[in-house]
Amino acid sequence: MKKYKTIFLDWNGTLSASKFWGHLEDPHHKNHLLFQEIENTLFGKLHHLIKPWMKGECKSEDIIDNIVSNSNLDRKNVFDEFVTGCRKMEYVSTEVLPLIKTIQNKGVKVFIATDNMDSFTRWTVPALRLNKIFDGILNSYDLKVMKSDADGHGNSLFFGRSLSLHKLRPGESTIIDDSEDKDNIIKNFGIEYRKIEPVIGFVPELKQILNFC
Repeated sequence: MKKYKTIFLDWNGTLSASKFWGHLEDPHHKNHLLFQEIENTLFGKLHHLIKPWMKGECKSEDIIDNIVSNSNLDRKNVFDEFVTGCRKMEYVSTEVLPLIKTIQNKGVKVFIATDNMDSFTRWTVPALRLNKIFDGILNSYDLKVMKSDADGHGNSLFFGRSLSLHKLRPGESTIIDDSEDKDNIIKNFGIEYRKIEPVIGFVPELKQILNFC
């Protein structure tokens, strides 16, 4: 049976279902009414800033400034709640960490591979101690490229260093991801693509992975 040497795991919609200001969805939270206005502004008229943010072309403070200038919200309130939300992100299940540890104990490296923002590196990673749990973290904001980006020769700009450093040949690594639009591209990098149903499909897929470790 073929064995994986490295497993890449997506964050949003895979490892976690948490939203930036997700804790404000609680109707009992004092700033609950902010949530929908922030969401509508960021993912509405400011939607064009999402990809540049993920590619490191702007930072969280810039995004907050844009949200505030396009709404009637208080900047300090929006920013403070944003940082709190980033620090409060959770895994999709309590089964996640034990499963990851079991896989690592079999000698397989487990990486986070995420098209994400500076907020992930600045607040989520240290709050959840992700750098202590995973063997590596690939974040598009830090790499300045997205998971599907390639150079003129078809080599991955996002995964390339990891593939080379760990001498991974085609078929020796896989990624679990909920995205619809990256599978064929990432397969071209020699990484098997395991598309899951967002959130609910992750733990069952991770359990299946154990058969390939």
